[in-house]
Amino acid sequence: MMKFSYAKLLVSIVLVLLYFLGVEVGFPDGGSIGHYVYPLCHVNVWHLSANVLCLWLVVCDLHLLSSYFVAVLCSFLPCFVNEPTMGFSGVLFAMVGMSWGRVRRFREMLWRNKWFLVVPLFVPHVNGVLHVYCLVAGWLLGRSARISAHLNGDWL
Repeated sequence: MMKFSYAKLLVSIVLVLLYFLGVEVGFPDGGSIGHYVYPLCHVNVWHLSANVLCLWLVVCDLHLLSSYFVAVLCSFLPCFVNEPTMGFSGVLFAMVGMSWGRVRRFREMLWRNKWFLVVPLFVPHVNGVLHVYCLVAGWLLGRSARISAHLNGDWL
């Protein structure tokens, strides 16, 4: 069941507006700026629709800014792609990873997301390696936030 969220609505509107304004910048072809803008760009309306739908299906805390920075940082790792990478999916994988990191369930996270991780590795025009990077980096960030909160006396 999709839960209404103003943050999800705002992000959805921004993604749709940027798509219809014709903004298409990805990495590696987009130069340095491509690494920072690629999560906001989409190749076609189906790609945009899939990412917006997944955004609305995500039931974890959004942590939009943190997830965005995880996706950007992961884009600088070797992704083994020859064509520009675009899409919000890296941010989505980082969100999911951060939520799982807070509960320290790495194996369960991998098991529950196995099809989302393995299948895209074999689908052309999908940067499956980036998805894996974002999920694991998000998990590490969520885990470190949990440890930090524990050391400060907060229990998550």
